[in-house]
Amino acid sequence: MIKIIIAMTIVLSMDLLASKKLKQACDNEEMQSCIELGIVYYTGDRVKEDIKKSKRLFQKACQNRVARGCYYLGFVFLRGAQDIEQNKKKAILAFSKGCDIGSERSCEQYHKLEDKGY
Repeated sequence: MIKIIIAMTIVLSMDLLASKKLKQACDNEEMQSCIELGIVYYTGDRVKEDIKKSKRLFQKACQNRVARGCYYLGFVFLRGAQDIEQNKKKAILAFSKGCDIGSERSCEQYHKLEDKGY
């Protein structure tokens, strides 16, 4: 039993360390780290789920012209969660920007929403 507790403590410590490293890298303007940290907050993997934080991180990446950030930002608005209202207009704008930057996945989502009249 003690071995299980020690193993779980080690795993949790490694997860927290990984999250801290992602935050430091994001603070140093490494946009891929911002996106990864946004995914961690969105899914609640290793940290408490926080959709608002994930949205801010995806916005930061999208504003820095990282298409993947725009793609995930679009989905935050498309789905809505916690205190973030579902907003298909904002979603289509994020997908559009991601598409303009060169994300095929963003283009696909943009065209799906456009076909539905948004």
